[in-house]
Amino acid sequence: MDKRQVEDVVTDTAAEVADTVQGKLDQGKGIFQDLQAGAGETIDKATAMVRDMSTAGGQAVAQAGDVVQGVAREVRSQAGQAAATAYQQGTRAGGYLSRYAAEQPLTALLIAGALGYGLSYLIHRP
Repeated sequence: MDKRQVEDVVTDTAAEVADTVQGKLDQGKGIFQDLQAGAGETIDKATAMVRDMSTAGGQAVAQAGDVVQGVAREVRSQAGQAAATAYQQGTRAGGYLSRYAAEQPLTALLIAGALGYGLSYLIHRP
């Protein structure tokens, strides 16, 4: 084979290799673009799902806050009613004790002394 034929064979082989490589590159680009598009769709779906979950979580927190505030208002209302009732009962008991002490001073004095002695005994007991 002469030099010209060798050059032609090498040139043809190089051209075939270049065509094959270019074809494989084009095929790889297509696959890469498909993967890239699929990944983009997946990322968009994941972003939308996270956004939805974030919104749902925010709504749940808001609802829990509303429930806690409602319970706090109810407790405050009931505590106010209980305090008013206790104050009224204390006022009635004080009035009753005052009338009893005015009607029977000696008995009231003995009861007060017995209560004082009992309390001091409990406090100073070893």
